[in-house]
Amino acid sequence: MNDERFNELLEGFADGTLNDNASRELLTAFAADTDLKARFLNELRLQNSLRGLPLLDEADRRVQDVMQCILPGRTSPDMSAAVLSALRPSKPIRRWYPVVQRVAAIAAVIALGWFVMWSLPKAEESLAIVAHQIDATWSGDRKLAAGAQVGKGHLKLAAGVVRLDFAKDVRLTLEGPADLELIGPGETRLHSGMLTANVPPDGIGFQVHTERAKVVDLGTTFGVSVGTNGATDVAVYEGRVAVTSLASREEKIIDEGDEVTLNEGSGALMPRKFNTRTFRGWPVLFGVVNTGGKIRFAYPQPHLNPADVTDADNIVIFPERFATKLRSDFTVSITDPGDYGPEEIIGRQETLTAGKRRVNTYLIQYHPPQVDDEAKSNPRRFVGEVSFDRSIIAIIADGDQLKASDQVLGRKRFVYPQGSQRALKNGDHLSLSQDRRTLKLDWQATADGVNQIRVIVDVSDPQTMR
Repeated sequence: MNDERFNELLEGFADGTLNDNASRELLTAFAADTDLKARFLNELRLQNSLRGLPLLDEADRRVQDVMQCILPGRTSPDMSAAVLSALRPSKPIRRWYPVVQRVAAIAAVIALGWFVMWSLPKAEESLAIVAHQIDATWSGDRKLAAGAQVGKGHLKLAAGVVRLDFAKDVRLTLEGPADLELIGPGETRLHSGMLTANVPPDGIGFQVHTERAKVVDLGTTFGVSVGTNGATDVAVYEGRVAVTSLASREEKIIDEGDEVTLNEGSGALMPRKFNTRTFRGWPVLFGVVNTGGKIRFAYPQPHLNPADVTDADNIVIFPERFATKLRSDFTVSITDPGDYGPEEIIGRQETLTAGKRRVNTYLIQYHPPQVDDEAKSNPRRFVGEVSFDRSIIAIIADGDQLKASDQVLGRKRFVYPQGSQRALKNGDHLSLSQDRRTLKLDWQATADGVNQIRVIVDVSDPQTMR
């Protein structure tokens, strides 16, 4: 391949404009010439590093980070795997994520080699905050309370569930018994136990090391489990991760809905049956600390959509947005604690001002399966409650208000019903506690529609790491 063609393909990859033929040309060339592949990756890393520097805050432009990114050196296996994955055709089921967009995102972010995205820490800098604990019992030297800032070192959890919040809105839950070591910004090592992690685009490159594998996030929600013998399982519930076997150096991009395992005595990444309930920390990871009565949490699963989830016996809560900046005011139904019957809810309009708030949003719905006409007219009572780790600042219970907020406060991949049928109806009650953490519902629901509300939780607390 001559230099002119090489530079054309490099520019096309970086800009996300390569077509299928050009991608195949690159893959064929890489397979025939490993030196060409190494040159391509180094050029890509340099190009994207220089592009990214103007976007960094002054505090992030530390010499060590920039030099690690720009100077020639051995390309990390996760970067190589990510680039090869971007060139290969994606699974047809991922139809909402265009190939060009996928290539551009990986080229522009992954090729930085993680160094700029996750800077080296200052001396004694905190790496995470203990955001929430449920029945937590600590072992070892560190006994941590909620709100504690955590630096490098081991966190040994004997029992319970703990959520850690990192910079760039990365969240991780640890399920005891477990031993997690914080190595540096965006880098951890799981020695034993289970963790779940949610990594937004700003946090791409977050790493989890184990005795047998290295897991690099590519913008996703995933879980990692390490057994007493070191066996490692990695499950991806949304997005994708790059997994490298330390024994065989095998590299794989694990897509949404896939799970792999590395067993004792084998360095191969073996597929495993996907199980969404293996990990118990999902609700806490998403800010839901308790559910009771007829309310249940919607555990993550591939391509989850509330429109496809029916439950005749429970009200279901779906996480939507996380740490989203409010850029405009919204008309909502409720902003203050208290008890609200149908006469106070239906048609009620309050204003939620944007300010400088960041919010999490949740969709709560009752959506029964199809039944015969006689059953549709018989109302059923559902009583339950849900508690959050932060304060509820608004509730939307009106159909028009829900529709108006779907695009900004809803989840992009979710499909929402239209019209007033999704709103609360006569006979429905709700109660918001004085501390704004607990919402109680008492709904009289029928099987001829969908009852939905949207809950908005304030997460702009300065204690949260950014």
